Amino acid sequence: MTRFTILAGLLGLVCVFGAPLSAAQDDIPASFSREYKLMLTPSLFVYQNEAQTVARLLAEVENTLESAIGRKVRAKPVLKKQREVRFYDVPRRCDLRHYGYVLRERTDKAQTEVTLKYRATDSQQVERHATQPRAPNAQSKLEADIGVQPDEPFNVVYSHSLSIEKRPALDEWQAIELLFPDFAIPHLNADKPPLALVGGLVIHERVYKNIKIDLGRQDAQMSLTLWYQGQPRANQSPLIAELSFKLDAQAQGYAPKVIERAQQAFLALQSWSAVAVGAATKTARVYQFQTDFCQSSD
Repeated sequence: MTRFTILAGLLGLVCVFGAPLSAAQDDIPASFSREYKLMLTPSLFVYQNEAQTVARLLAEVENTLESAIGRKVRAKPVLKKQREVRFYDVPRRCDLRHYGYVLRERTDKAQTEVTLKYRATDSQQVERHATQPRAPNAQSKLEADIGVQPDEPFNVVYSHSLSIEKRPALDEWQAIELLFPDFAIPHLNADKPPLALVGGLVIHERVYKNIKIDLGRQDAQMSLTLWYQGQPRANQSPLIAELSFKLDAQAQGYAPKVIERAQQAFLALQSWSAVAVGAATKTARVYQFQTDFCQSSD
């Protein structure tokens, strides 16, 4: 069965029943924020014409979603973030990735945020790994990333992340222990292997925001994120392009209609020509950038 057939069938259910999935089928815990993510074709963007391309593509998104969910979408994209992004791991072994972790550094002007994230397909496993931040300026998040793969229109990966605004040199294992005292992979904490910049890659991130989807009792905030290799040049296309929209965690639970509309919007966008179904996610693409960085990794 082709992806087109599956998608057509799902969209047919939307037309008949008014929602792609029933609320009873949704089992993401309310403590997790939800971010629906679609990878786009990077070659659609060129740095010197980036703003015009973003405006044109998001106008298409606005029309698509308003037709699909019958609610208002405001798409007036504004470049909100420009920062450098780096990932660190143990060279040749990628131990952090192997155990489900991501170590990321984001620098915006003079401020640097370091994030340690744990990922798994089991929400309970992620919750067991969750720890409360010790530092007063640290943040803790539980997230459900909802992506799409061929023949799988809702692919969920859960994560817990701890972020802190501080910048020790991330070239030694001790830096992780210093920033995140509760983190432990016993034999690695004992060996204290060196860390290195994954793929030698410094990413220049540009994030467009000011796109809001009316889902009823809760709005979804949409972003279009572009990752360039280094400082972008006029005729350069990004390595990665991603469209996403987010629903913040709700302690009292999500309204069923909000979830139905979010799912309906996500399905409608999957048939959009700019979407690259099956493309690597942002982090996966970074690890693929230099093929020998993880020689003994999976």
